[in-house]
Amino acid sequence: MAYSVHRSGYTGPSGKIGGSTDYHIDLKMSQSLPIAERVKAMDAVANQYNALGRNVEFSNAAVSGRKWDPAANLADKVDLLERASGAHSHSKHPGWDSFDFYVPLKKYKSRFDKGAVEDASIYIPGIAGGKIRRGSGGGYGYFSEALDPSGKVVFRVGHGNVDRPETETEVLIPTGQVVSPGATTDANTAETRQDFLKRYMQDQMQTTMMQQLLNPPQRTDHRATMEQMMQAMEGLGVLQNPMNV
Repeated sequence: MAYSVHRSGYTGPSGKIGGSTDYHIDLKMSQSLPIAERVKAMDAVANQYNALGRNVEFSNAAVSGRKWDPAANLADKVDLLERASGAHSHSKHPGWDSFDFYVPLKKYKSRFDKGAVEDASIYIPGIAGGKIRRGSGGGYGYFSEALDPSGKVVFRVGHGNVDRPETETEVLIPTGQVVSPGATTDANTAETRQDFLKRYMQDQMQTTMMQQLLNPPQRTDHRATMEQMMQAMEGLGVLQNPMNV
């Protein structure tokens, strides 16, 4: 199974996240998911943070300072996941694994440095065909739940800042459509610009062709002009075959 990632507000001070420790995140995974799937879900979340220049760093005493590495081997990741869940001894919920962690920026030496963890985005894994729904309260601050296609809650993430909720109260996840873990706004923007550039160059070429047909200039080599435009488009990466437009 592949998991998309969805933002669930931002980290915040204790008084805004349900009374718990400042700027930390609490993620819960249903034990109904096989352990390998829980590992993949954590990988998806960690990949998203890594793409943003952040680490997932566990904080409960037995695993404090341990970072999640998506590139580690499966046995090591299973071991750390189980240790991190066991370290969440202050709050146990039957049928659930709970994980407390921070997401410090990698540019800081420690998560305790000012600016390392404040106001960071919070993410939750999602399943194609399911949905994300939001809420707040119950000592959990601003939170989100991820439901599978059958309507069963499989992930929860909380201790978000209640003053910074998401716009949507519910997000439907299309069947078969998965946002690649680690995909960022910048990557999506770059793709949009590429599509725009392709459309722009095609429109410009069509306009030039029409103008030359209606008002043919004297002493103009139309083929040479067309070849120059197509070569320019190929150089910009918007045509795979410059003569097939």
